[in-house]
Amino acid sequence: MANGVAGLASVQRVQSAKGIRWRAQIRRKGYEQQSAYFDRKSDAEAWARQIEAGIDAGKNPIGSEAKKHTLADVIDRYVLEVLPGKKSAKDQNQQLGVWKTLLGDLKLAEITTDRLLKARTSISEHRGRHGGKVTNATVNRYWAALHHVLETTVREYGWLEQNPMKRIKKLKEPQGRVRYLDAAEREALLNACAESENPFLETIVLIALTTGLRRQEILGLDWSRVNFETGQVIVEETKNGMRRSTHFLDPILTRLKHLFEQNGERSNFLFPGRTGLRPIDIKSAWYRAVAKAGLEDFRFHDLRHTAASYIAMDGGSVPEIAAVLGHKSFQMASRYAHLSDDHTKSILEKTMKGVLGDE
Repeated sequence: MANGVAGLASVQRVQSAKGIRWRAQIRRKGYEQQSAYFDRKSDAEAWARQIEAGIDAGKNPIGSEAKKHTLADVIDRYVLEVLPGKKSAKDQNQQLGVWKTLLGDLKLAEITTDRLLKARTSISEHRGRHGGKVTNATVNRYWAALHHVLETTVREYGWLEQNPMKRIKKLKEPQGRVRYLDAAEREALLNACAESENPFLETIVLIALTTGLRRQEILGLDWSRVNFETGQVIVEETKNGMRRSTHFLDPILTRLKHLFEQNGERSNFLFPGRTGLRPIDIKSAWYRAVAKAGLEDFRFHDLRHTAASYIAMDGGSVPEIAAVLGHKSFQMASRYAHLSDDHTKSILEKTMKGVLGDE
């Protein structure tokens, strides 16, 4: 039975080999007849309203393009034209490959919110690299990768009028963990690093602890970015793609000057590998040092958390922590705010003492 919607559109209930589906049809004089199939009646009606609204506004109907190109076509074009310029190209290429497997054969006109949700559920049920359950944060990264593909399809390719992913909220993510070293753990780790067969490990760990730089940011440093007079270092390859600067403390600079005398002519990298053409790989040495120090549930990235936590516990504000870590917003840095509670209390006691008088 046909159910009328605005204008000359109709939505019909259809029995197919896959079960009950809904067919939306648009008939308008002077335009090619358009139709699409959906799993839900509401999606069919929404599609019909969207196409008719475009026709009424004098726009060329996009249905023909949306029916002509598959999701795989769009992803392939995006991977070729857009992805090479992104820092996360390798990860996103893998993520988009999963979307192609799940929905790639569908025409763009058939990409509904219902199908997207079912595909997202399928991704969330996959097992991670280490056999554990995929986290909501990981699923959201998959979601963001395809979201940008469809946004590009709308804005640049003109094959879609609206991005169907905009109607769906991301999965809720737990607040990021804050694992940091106490004094005893720090001493044990530094002792283990000092005894490591890797000649650079202790210095690399000290830089991470005192600057909050990420592992890849440290390993990617070259001598041209270090100012030995001021201690300033320019970090080019940051996670968010923004150049930023930080400062090395004097003990770090002393170590680096010694390393420069040893390796400065052999390699541009502060911490070169065997050939000098690439940075050194510290993974094995790091894992052995962590085990030797007896640390539990501690990753290299937790050195960054440790640096931020020390700043917070010494009274650093959220904006100050964000500035040191190079965060674009205060949201990430705010996870350390609770560690400065004692400092906040002392400020209030000192500043507001006169308000309460002798009470």
